Amino acid sequence: MTITVVNMIPKSMSGETNQDSEPNLAVNNENPLHIAGSAFTPNPQGPNNAPIYISVDGGNTWSLNPIVPSRSATADITLRFGKSYLYAGIIKQPTKPKLVYEVLRSKDFTSSNPMEVLLRREGVDQPWIQVFTAINGSHSGKDLLYVGNNDFGNQPLTATIDTSLDGASTTPTFNTTRIDSRAGTTNPQDAPAIRPAIHSDGKVYAAFYEWTSFQQNIATSNVVVVRDDNFGMQNPNVFSALKDTSDGKNGVCVVRKIRVPWDVELGQQRLGGDLSLAVDPTNSSIVYLAYADQKLGGVYTLHVLRSIDGGSTWSNVLRSIESATNPALAINDSGKIGFLYQQCSNNRWNTHFELTSDGFKTQQDSLLATVPADYPPAQFDPYLGDYDYLTSVKNDFYGIFSTSNEPNKNNFPSGINYQRNADFDKHKLLNEDGSTEVRISIDPFFFKFT
Repeated sequence: MTITVVNMIPKSMSGETNQDSEPNLAVNNENPLHIAGSAFTPNPQGPNNAPIYISVDGGNTWSLNPIVPSRSATADITLRFGKSYLYAGIIKQPTKPKLVYEVLRSKDFTSSNPMEVLLRREGVDQPWIQVFTAINGSHSGKDLLYVGNNDFGNQPLTATIDTSLDGASTTPTFNTTRIDSRAGTTNPQDAPAIRPAIHSDGKVYAAFYEWTSFQQNIATSNVVVVRDDNFGMQNPNVFSALKDTSDGKNGVCVVRKIRVPWDVELGQQRLGGDLSLAVDPTNSSIVYLAYADQKLGGVYTLHVLRSIDGGSTWSNVLRSIESATNPALAINDSGKIGFLYQQCSNNRWNTHFELTSDGFKTQQDSLLATVPADYPPAQFDPYLGDYDYLTSVKNDFYGIFSTSNEPNKNNFPSGINYQRNADFDKHKLLNEDGSTEVRISIDPFFFKFT
């Protein structure tokens, strides 16, 4: 196996000191040399479009391409490739007076043409896009789009999925499905994280936190998983394949009445709503779920569970990580599970990638980064991001995370490549001139596990 870790800031931006947090990644299944990334990175050319990171050599080198229609930077942004387009779900800047959500696409992510707007709505948070290009059946060759989002226009049942079954058509149509079926909560919304996962046989899963009450920064929550068995096609029974045995409503409550801290800090990182969902490409009935909770008097902890019957029932906890955030699960074509997370331990942020082939009975752990948790100081929330990302193409895993960019090889035990100017002997970043010192900040890092 080989691990490659790359600081994504281009050499031409060696003087930048932004908090480039909350990263996301898209790898082109048709051509894995083509990769796009995102973070809270402002456009160095000015306040026009926001940039994405682009690579055409498999992630070894990166440049910025300002093609996202948002002022200088975006708020939340996630990216995925289809067969013919790069798609994105974004929250535009500025975010006031209302959050503006858009679904976008680009025919050529390396061109300077701004991304095309496919869908626009106000009052929506944290769009999480997933794209699948169908390989057979009535949808063969089409880009199927699923955007999980938290839509305040449907309070209190805000967990929502926008679906288009032909994203590459001239004018794609979208259907909106409210996937939370349990009215009567005392809290006015669900948590922001809505996570879809798609299988080639037509099963589409989604996970979310159903907030049932909120007191003193603690959201009492159910973690709910829904499923559709026909690619989320709009009909009266869409996303209703799973029923909870306790009330007969849509969506299985995987865990109930857990305590989830909200806007509480761990190592300068804001917590609240860590969630990841992955379906096994070799078996659509096998699904892995990562979520977080904090027991009374306990520590914030990530948990991983598994279902082997399409989400109807779930295992006991297979893996728990204390004082950790930003879980990301992916399963490769051999059925191996990758697990990315960031753990705050001994006042250091440690970014781990684990690989398991036996359902977490054993795991191979690769420490990608270990950096001080108290430096650099946070510029805003979230410090590292409300999420990172992990995906797979065939048997390879690709991921992205944000952390301190201090150029110290001891901070990157699996190896590191920088594009931006840096002196690793003196642990200093250097400006474009190669000599002026630049202060330490937060950067996005790409990695590939071969």
